[in-house]
Amino acid sequence: MDFIGNKCPVCERYFHADDDVVVCPECGTPHHRECYDLLGHCASEDRHKDGYDFANDEEQNNNADVIVCKSCGKENDKYQFFCKYCSAPLTNEDQQKQGNQQQGQQPYGGFGNVGNMGGMGAGTPFSMPAFDPLGGVPSEEDFGDGVTAGETAKYVKQNTPYYVRVFNNIKNFNKSKFNFAAALFSGGYLLYRKMYKLGAFILTIEFAMYAAMMYVVIAYSDLYSQFYNAYLGGMNNSTAFLAKLSWNDAFKLYVPAIVYALLIGIMIIVGANFNRWYFKHCKGEIIKIKQNTAADENPETLLQTKGGVNVPLAISLMITFIIVRYLPSFIVSMF
Repeated sequence: MDFIGNKCPVCERYFHADDDVVVCPECGTPHHRECYDLLGHCASEDRHKDGYDFANDEEQNNNADVIVCKSCGKENDKYQFFCKYCSAPLTNEDQQKQGNQQQGQQPYGGFGNVGNMGGMGAGTPFSMPAFDPLGGVPSEEDFGDGVTAGETAKYVKQNTPYYVRVFNNIKNFNKSKFNFAAALFSGGYLLYRKMYKLGAFILTIEFAMYAAMMYVVIAYSDLYSQFYNAYLGGMNNSTAFLAKLSWNDAFKLYVPAIVYALLIGIMIIVGANFNRWYFKHCKGEIIKIKQNTAADENPETLLQTKGGVNVPLAISLMITFIIVRYLPSFIVSMF
């Protein structure tokens, strides 16, 4: 049984993945080994006479009308998947399995009784599709190196159904998908997903290409203006203009096209490989967090606070990208 997210009843510290945990042979209550040895008996010993069982107590809590968030300890409605106080995923396995079964039984992606949608006012039930943050993958699914699907979802946070399913396919079948968002925004999307080193490297290359293109466009603005005027005169004029150019001037004229072709190549490479890069990144970061979590810290909370996305950085990069992307065209139009 996985006790991560639970507290030791003696020291009230959260259990971590590398903790030495002992379980009471009579009731199943988990303790840190040193805490159990220090106390000399089970912390729930006074409840043994009443037939207390830790596993049954946990199951009753899961089947109750409320779910207790293991990150902040607040109570939430049992039908919620995320805590309304701290936004942590509510790990009720029975609830997730039930939601998956209902979604699989109902047609049209989980909208129950579609034919009776018009009868909602007359009391006809209408079932909304159950949202599964793990995309149908069990939370205990092993993604390798001791990292589970549930831990990965907590770290990813945004768009977890997509990434958990993709990571599961990479792990089990070595198959991935083309990520169009990563292809479109390339280095910026990597920074958005907190892959700072690789994102900064790719973004530096992209901006270097744009800078080189801007330099050529500005330095040889007269050449571009002459070609633009020839182009407005028709195909024959533009063809005759190009025929008169030296190889060096012709290359300068084609620099923007070459740069855009290289950028498209980078976009394709990033889009085709991003999911695998992100999977490796997530696993590495989760392992670091689990290894370096202090005794008084909840590892599940740290997974969420250190994971997720960097929205302010993404917005700043988007504005910068738009400026740099259209600045050369604006400069050419001024001449």
